[in-house]
Amino acid sequence: MPVSEKSPERKLRISAPGENTLLATIAICVVIFHILAATMLTSTRQGDAGAPPEPPGLSSGD
Repeated sequence: MPVSEKSPERKLRISAPGENTLLATIAICVVIFHILAATMLTSTRQGDAGAPPEPPGLSSGD
């Protein structure tokens, strides 16, 4: 009996993760997403809110 005939009996079975595992994974992904979004937003705000704009007649180069 060739080996190829035995292979259908030995199929790989992958068990589906439980509901708690899926919920925990989704929650962790949401937290990471929020942290990344907050980091991006705060870095953009800090770059935009540097020094206040100077009046038109005064420049620091003069």
